[in-house]
Amino acid sequence: MKHIFYIIPIILFGCNFSSAEEHSFDHELMSPDSIHIRRSAEGHAPLLKSLLEQNDLKAFYQHAKTVLSELNAMRRHGTMTREEACDMLWSLYLIGGAPMYEAPDYTSDQPWPYKNEKNNDIYSKTRISTAISLMDINQLSTTLKISKRKLIHFNISLLSGIIKKIKKMHIKDFHKNDESLYHEIFSPIKHQSEMDAKDIGNDIKDYEWTHKWNNLVTFSSRNQMLDTYVVRITEKRFILMLVKYFPDQAGEVVKYIRKAGYGDGEVLDLIDRTAGYNSKTAYLYQGKNGEEHRKKIQQKIRNSCPDASRNANK
Repeated sequence: MKHIFYIIPIILFGCNFSSAEEHSFDHELMSPDSIHIRRSAEGHAPLLKSLLEQNDLKAFYQHAKTVLSELNAMRRHGTMTREEACDMLWSLYLIGGAPMYEAPDYTSDQPWPYKNEKNNDIYSKTRISTAISLMDINQLSTTLKISKRKLIHFNISLLSGIIKKIKKMHIKDFHKNDESLYHEIFSPIKHQSEMDAKDIGNDIKDYEWTHKWNNLVTFSSRNQMLDTYVVRITEKRFILMLVKYFPDQAGEVVKYIRKAGYGDGEVLDLIDRTAGYNSKTAYLYQGKNGEEHRKKIQQKIRNSCPDASRNANK
């Protein structure tokens, strides 16, 4: 695939996508033009940008699936042209920074408009972590004639922004509210049990509760998916990439972990559950923070095994 290439002034490409984009697109992400990656007139990125301008998130994330599948195929089958590589990075940037679907409103009797989209927004954000983790930085650097360092920071910035967005959307322990919300939704229709079967369904209001229930189920499912995809997939790829690209640079690793929305006290816990302590991560456990973390772990062990702790102290 060959593209007609031309230079677009930064001021033109920096225009707003749409009113929805202004409020939701993640402008904190490092833009490709900030590392001198030009955007082609053809390819996927122009269409993705157009769909964002129209605020058509359904079509946007449907096309994002196509883009990510094609990128994976190109990676398997050989090198990209410079034009294809530029379009790839712009596409990843747009998909990574795009707003996600509005959350299902389980207080509303209207069906969620994205129900048939199969969580394309969550899948697309997560698949970006796959594309980045498998990216050949050396080859891409040669193709684009851009330093490896710039590409590394671009990729890590993109991935940290995606994790931060997903973490913000996730509501911890929401599942504990399911039962009370269930009763809240169903209590107004208890009178139906006293109605004759022939009368049920004659009024459209008899079925409004089903939309609320479906919205609640969808909300709960997506909320769990947000947590699962971050903890089990994206977090691990993120940490392994940081360790790979910033060996013995604990400051850079911690900087991007913070950008991903983790507090200082969560940094080593995150490394524990992803990469773990080993020869490649030992440098992250040095200093005062490492010492405090070891004490915290030892205290947890003592609290969970008091008998063993008492025997050890004898």
